[in-house]
Amino acid sequence: MPPGCLPGHFLMVSRSKSVRTGYDRIDAAMPTQPSVPPGKKTKGKTLKQKASRLGSVLISQSAREGYLASVDQGVISLANFIATLILARNVSPTELGVYGVGFTSLRLIRSIQEGLTIQPLNTFGAVMDESPFRRYATSTSLIQLVLGILSAAVVALVGWWLTALGNDVAGPTLFSLWFSFLWWQYQEYIRRMLYTRGRVPSAVFNTILANAVRLGLMVYWTNQGTLTGIDGLNAIAWGSLVALIPGLWQTRKYFSRTFDPILATFQKNWKFGKWIMGGVLANWTTVEFYPVLTAGMVSFAAAGAYRALQNLVAPIHMLLRAIDTFLTPRASKIYYETGMGGLTYILKMTYIFSGIPTLGILLVTVLYAPQLLHLLYGDTYLEYANAMPLMALFYALLFSYYPLQSALKAIHLSRPIFVANGVAIAVMFTFGLWTILQWGLYGTLIGQITNSLIVALILWGTWFRVRKSQTMEVQPGKT
Repeated sequence: MPPGCLPGHFLMVSRSKSVRTGYDRIDAAMPTQPSVPPGKKTKGKTLKQKASRLGSVLISQSAREGYLASVDQGVISLANFIATLILARNVSPTELGVYGVGFTSLRLIRSIQEGLTIQPLNTFGAVMDESPFRRYATSTSLIQLVLGILSAAVVALVGWWLTALGNDVAGPTLFSLWFSFLWWQYQEYIRRMLYTRGRVPSAVFNTILANAVRLGLMVYWTNQGTLTGIDGLNAIAWGSLVALIPGLWQTRKYFSRTFDPILATFQKNWKFGKWIMGGVLANWTTVEFYPVLTAGMVSFAAAGAYRALQNLVAPIHMLLRAIDTFLTPRASKIYYETGMGGLTYILKMTYIFSGIPTLGILLVTVLYAPQLLHLLYGDTYLEYANAMPLMALFYALLFSYYPLQSALKAIHLSRPIFVANGVAIAVMFTFGLWTILQWGLYGTLIGQITNSLIVALILWGTWFRVRKSQTMEVQPGKT
């Protein structure tokens, strides 16, 4: 590999005319040089052209798919918000903490799934023709099948062991997760496969069905007076199982009797996804593991209070997940076709269009934290209103590097994600533990803020170095 070339550079091929046609909207959105000497009229035309390009970006097929992806994540975010609200109003803070820790554990298995199956499928599968995609997707799906069974068995075994030792909170919680681990993974994999092939409306339907069943069950159990934190986790599993059935039908044409060798596919996915999995796992540890530490070092009730505060910024999860789900495969395509110029442009547009609502949500939650907590939960969590500015700062820093991760994945530069979060983990198990011991829930948020700042600085430093060296690189499709 010549000096300065990005990892994965030689996976790219020159753009043919037929392929280029599908990316006219990208090329149209890219900045162009003026064709006449500069002057007043030229400036006016340039502004007009820019306005026209902006309009084409907002109403293009890509933009419409982006809006649908936002709707999809909006449904998930709204369902998570409502589920937490139902639990907070009908169960104790400890039961809410049980749900919160279990929900965080689901994010853990998603981290492993992202690296071994989903992100490789998004990145490699997004640029494959139908026939090679079916062979590759079938092989990757078999890997996902084994992963689901193994993870469900492990969490059930650990839960049973803790229960046998006398832990009557964490033990039953972990044991119950086998059901969610199994079916949620499969449904999420199918949903993301639909995204890889550009079938966003089908993915949205699948999401709506899963969450409608989930919330319907929670309402039913509430009316029966039997709702618990574990029931909130089981509702996720039942919703995923019901949605998986039509999901398999929606993706039936992506499976074939002939498939790539499983070992070769695993090695291919691992070579690309190991740093992504390591990075996502490290990110889970630095971001998501803090509430688990709070439950263990303070109490499950404190973890419940954290979940109640986090629920106020739930719409941010919608944006972050929409960015990760929609942008990663699209960024791979754009880099494949247009190189660093197109990737930089789409990253900039992502920050502009998602940054405005993000900052707005954070500002509202900070200014009206007591009122929102009282409105949603009564007086149960009102004493934690002063922690809301810390939660908002944490999410602002999280947003500062979240879209950037998709861009780094698109150029197969996933190692810095792992390194950045590895450094943050070291800080968490030193400074972070100290802050929790000193200030409890407030210390949890201080630790998360510190970790997010570290990750943001390392990733943005990496990106600027890549951008600085791009003039030395051979662009995709050129020699």
